[in-house]
Amino acid sequence: MTDNSRRQRLASMLALVFTLAVGTAQRGMAQAAADHWQFTVSPYLLAPHMNGKVGVGPIPPVTVDVGPSEIFSHLQFGAMVFVQARKGPWAIGLDGLYMNLSEDLAKDASRASGTVGMKQAAFQLLVLREVTRGVELGVSGRLNVISSSIDARVAVADTFQRGASGTKVWFDPLLAARLTVPGTGKWHLALEADVGGFGVGSSFAWQVVPIVGYRFSQLFELAGSYRAMGMDYSTGEGKTAFSYDMRIFGPLVGFAFHF
Repeated sequence: MTDNSRRQRLASMLALVFTLAVGTAQRGMAQAAADHWQFTVSPYLLAPHMNGKVGVGPIPPVTVDVGPSEIFSHLQFGAMVFVQARKGPWAIGLDGLYMNLSEDLAKDASRASGTVGMKQAAFQLLVLREVTRGVELGVSGRLNVISSSIDARVAVADTFQRGASGTKVWFDPLLAARLTVPGTGKWHLALEADVGGFGVGSSFAWQVVPIVGYRFSQLFELAGSYRAMGMDYSTGEGKTAFSYDMRIFGPLVGFAFHF
């Protein structure tokens, strides 16, 4: 074997060793990054449509059917934020939502007139574990706080009942899942869903959230989504009766900060 051939073989072996060393170092760095806590804070704006029925006390449930423009025109205050901490295959998230609004009832004075007001807060804790690439499964729980007031004349058995109000707090246990499309570069494609209630709180509660996001940098991501959720809760009788059977759905825009 000539010296030239030996030098070429030695150079090839050194190049192979260097490549393997770099690859091992990169995998080690990626593993180290995955072993560190990663945080996401995302305030978001929801343009909701609310459709369902609210019942307080002896007054029969009244229908609520309002779109985003009506909600924003009657909105007193609203706040929405999602926070997540991730380490390795585990993710812990907290989603908070609060709305304070009112709506005019039907103009048909022979049946109902006046207003219905609602203050709604929902705080959801989410724990997920990645079971395979792009698939996370886990458990969740949503604490609901609903304060409803009906200041109205509502016909009941040929008589008119006037205002009633009530506040209820209940907890819905949920089964949760998140599917993420891997290998999308700066794009973020995901689907989140949960289902539960199981009669512990609501007789049935559910939520579906498809997400499309674009990550401009390591720090900032802009995401668009469509949120659809519902719950069917009722308790008490007569003056203590309270019912909340509602679907809330609409587009949302979120501003996510990763660090």
